[in-house]
Amino acid sequence: MLRFRTSLALRHGTLWVARWDLSWRVVPHDLDGRELSAGFAISSEPAGRALVTSIAVDEDRRVWVADSGAGRVRAFTAFGRELEGLPRGAGDRAGSLEDPVSVDADGVEDGAVLLVASAGARKHALHVVPIGPRASTARVSLRARDTAEGFAGLTRAALRGRFQFACEPSTGLVHAWREGQFFFAFRAPDGGAPIGVRALGDGRLVLATDGENGGAVHLLDAAGRLVRTLARGGDGEGAVQDPEDLAVEDGDASDARRRLVVADAGGSRFQVFNLEGDCYGAFGAQDPTSALEEGT
Repeated sequence: MLRFRTSLALRHGTLWVARWDLSWRVVPHDLDGRELSAGFAISSEPAGRALVTSIAVDEDRRVWVADSGAGRVRAFTAFGRELEGLPRGAGDRAGSLEDPVSVDADGVEDGAVLLVASAGARKHALHVVPIGPRASTARVSLRARDTAEGFAGLTRAALRGRFQFACEPSTGLVHAWREGQFFFAFRAPDGGAPIGVRALGDGRLVLATDGENGGAVHLLDAAGRLVRTLARGGDGEGAVQDPEDLAVEDGDASDARRRLVVADAGGSRFQVFNLEGDCYGAFGAQDPTSALEEGT
C-alpha cells in the first residue's frame, strides 16, 4: 500500500495541509501559499503512533483525519481540539472501519457524510458514514465490481453528491458508485496507477496517476474519458513529480478560474493550477512565494 507524507483538503478557499515534518501537523493556507495560522499537531494514541494518510474538512469546519497508526478516523476542530471521531473497526465486515487509509466529506440532502476507505485486500474496504443529523443511520458498505474477490488495496477515495469514487493502484482501476450501487470502473488514460481522485459538482473528475515519468494529472468527463491533461511528469514548474494528493476548489467557477492544488515531490512542493492546465506557481512548506497571484 502506498504511504504518503502529505494530504490535502480544500474548503471555501482554505487549503488544509497535513504533512510529516518531525511530527504530523495540519496547517491552513490561503491559495497564495501563506499560512493562515500555525495549525495544530496530531498526537499519537496508545493504540499506535500517528500515521496520517488522508484528511477532509466538512461544512462545519471539522477536520477529519484517517490515522492508520491509531487505526481509526479522528476528528478535530479547526483550532486543533480533538472531538469524538469514529470508532475503531475490527475485521473485514460491513460497518467496520478498520485501518482507514482515506477519508472525504460532503453534504447531501439528508446531512453530511464521510467516505472512508480501509487499507488492504478486503471485501468491505469502503463505507459511506453519515455524520450529520441522521448520524444514527447505518453505514453503507460499497461493494466491488467483483464481489467474490473484493478490493485489492484502495488508496484515495472521493465523493460528491450521489457519486463515490476510489483508486485501486494495484489493478490500475478507478471504481465508481452511484447512490451506493456499483456504477462502472475505468483505467487512467495514460495507463498509470491511479493514486488520487477528486469529484467535481458537474460530474467530471480530476485524477492523479503514478508512472515511470513522474505521473500526471488529468481532467476526465463523467464516464472517465480524458478531457485534457493538466500536468505531465517532469521536474519543472507546471509538471509533476510523483503526485501524492490533490484538492479542487468548490463552487461553479469556470475552468479558467477554478483552482487545483497538487502536492508532489515527496510532499515538499504544492503547485496551483486551474482546470485548463495553467500553472500559477508553486510553494513549499517553508517557502511560500508570491507567484500564485491570479493572472501572474
